[in-house]
Amino acid sequence: MKKFKFARRCDVSNEGMNEGWVIGDGVMYIKSETEAEKWAIENGYANIEDALDEDAIYWTEWEEIEDDDEWYESDHQDGRDAVLVSE
Repeated sequence: MKKFKFARRCDVSNEGMNEGWVIGDGVMYIKSETEAEKWAIENGYANIEDALDEDAIYWTEWEEIEDDDEWYESDHQDGRDAVLVSE
C-alpha cells in the first residue's frame, strides 16, 4: 500500500498536512481556513484577517520533506490517521 508523506499534522483534525495555517511560529498547525478563523476569534481577534495583520497566524506550504527530517505518514491521501516518522 502506498504511503503519503506530510510535513506537519493538524492540531485540530490530526490529519497530515503539507499546507495550512501556522500559529505562533509553530506552536500550533491548522489545516482548514474555517478552523483557523475559529481559532482567531476564540483568541480575541475579530477575524482571521486581524490575526494575520498582527502576525499571530500565517498560511504556508511545505513543498519538500527532507529524508533526514521528521514527517508524518498516512495510508490516506487526505492525511487522516497520520503518524510521526523519524529516522
